[in-house]
Amino acid sequence: MTRTVLVVGASGQIGGQLLRRFAAAGWRAVGTGLRHPGPDGITLDASDADAVRRAAETVRPQLIVNSINAQGGTDACELDPSLARRSHFDTARHLVDAARAVGAGLLQLSTDYVFDGREGPYAEEVPPAPLSHLGRAKLAAEAYALELGAGALIARTSFVYSWTPDSTTKNFVMQVLEAGQAGRTLRVPIDQAGNVTYAPNLADALVELVELGAHGVYHVAGATRCSKYEWAMRVAEWFGLRRETIHGVTTAALGQAGPRPLAS
Repeated sequence: MTRTVLVVGASGQIGGQLLRRFAAAGWRAVGTGLRHPGPDGITLDASDADAVRRAAETVRPQLIVNSINAQGGTDACELDPSLARRSHFDTARHLVDAARAVGAGLLQLSTDYVFDGREGPYAEEVPPAPLSHLGRAKLAAEAYALELGAGALIARTSFVYSWTPDSTTKNFVMQVLEAGQAGRTLRVPIDQAGNVTYAPNLADALVELVELGAHGVYHVAGATRCSKYEWAMRVAEWFGLRRETIHGVTTAALGQAGPRPLAS
């Protein structure tokens, strides 16, 4: 019997990779998106509980994946806390409730932003301490998902990138590349360090965890650990960009609205 997975947020970087990886592993993979779900996908606003329930009842998946990210990320969520709750907690709550209703498992994508970044890197057993509205909403989503018990898999990751030239939301590598090709100066934090994670590799690992029957909280990230400045310099070297256009600064100097964990 072919298993079915419903990937919510499939138009995003991680969701799109998961959709392809599950399909390659023999699953019937159905994606959803708020505006661009793809030719075989479902248009879905996951902040609408009734719409989520109808989608789950129509697709009848064995697994629901929540890979939603708020447009504008951490800074937008800090400026509008209701966006953080709506995009990261309410959607998760609706998806958990739908999974429970149809007897599906849940894969919840989470983030290193559930930690304060003072003593990273972190093991799964370390108590979270989020600094931002996004981090707090993600942590609340984790807690709600874990009420599914053995049906819930939480995957925290960090510094995710892939080749996404057509995306309106640029990952860090694409930001460095576009700035370098345009000859623009880019200010990059020297004091934010984490594990660089290639989205296709992340998707492969998550599919493997699902097929192994894993549940609970896992930290899933790449093996290379560096600062964002070091990462940007490697990107510049690889693509033959002018490295002198990349300026290393402290996070404080950037004046970003949302606080970041410095050592994640």
